[in-house]
Amino acid sequence: MHQKLVVFSDIDGTLIDTFTREYGNSKELINSLHKYLIPVVLCSSKTRAEQDKIRKDLGLEGEPFIVENGGAIVIPKGYFEALKDNQNNDGFYTVVELGRPSTEIREALRKVRSKTGIVFKGVSDVSVDNLAQIVGLTRDEAERMSKRQYGETILQIDKADKYELEQALKEAGLRVIHGGRYFDVTVGNDKGIAVKMLIDLYRSKMGMDTLFVGVGDSMNDVPMLRCVDVPILVQKYDGSWADTDISNIIRVEGIGPAGWQNAFAKITEYKEQAEDRKQV
Repeated sequence: MHQKLVVFSDIDGTLIDTFTREYGNSKELINSLHKYLIPVVLCSSKTRAEQDKIRKDLGLEGEPFIVENGGAIVIPKGYFEALKDNQNNDGFYTVVELGRPSTEIREALRKVRSKTGIVFKGVSDVSVDNLAQIVGLTRDEAERMSKRQYGETILQIDKADKYELEQALKEAGLRVIHGGRYFDVTVGNDKGIAVKMLIDLYRSKMGMDTLFVGVGDSMNDVPMLRCVDVPILVQKYDGSWADTDISNIIRVEGIGPAGWQNAFAKITEYKEQAEDRKQV
């Protein structure tokens, strides 16, 4: 039976473990949603190269996905009839770019660094081997992480300088987006803008009564969670929940895949409620 549910999900600290990068039961849970024809849209700070690997692992190659905190939406061609194919075409995908290119962001960061004298390191400031060492990745994983197109991830900065840097970045017209372990610097995008666009497209595809669920764990997920009907927060890696004033937020216990399993239980409840409504 076709259920009118769509799930948006963060990756790090939600679908996969932030530190071990293990999926836990996530693969089986995603497969269960597939059986009910429920789309799962990845919405992450991760690059397209990183998400391509994860999408393949999870069997999500046929679904749209949101990269780099809403820097772009990547949509399989023909997925949405309402989407005119006049965007950037990339092989089998249509790419809707919402953020500014990384080259612009890095040039702006260079100017801020020169003006303030603050010492910090972004992904583009280190070699792939060094990046792997800093973040705790394999070389292949670090290579994929380094392929940022719509922003820069700040890896290292003295805590005492962090506030001053954030203020200088804002004055320069840049946006700071906090994730689980690091923070990203972007212009013009966040997860919410991208999610809203996809929600409109899904409504045209599946109907206005489609229910949208979002699952995340950190502050950069809040814009996504504000847009959905059912916002679910799993616990952060330290066991706390991200601070948000979303009135209908559902906090579930569990960190990473364990939290996603509890979120899946909530999604299943809504699916069953949708079935009951159809039978009435």
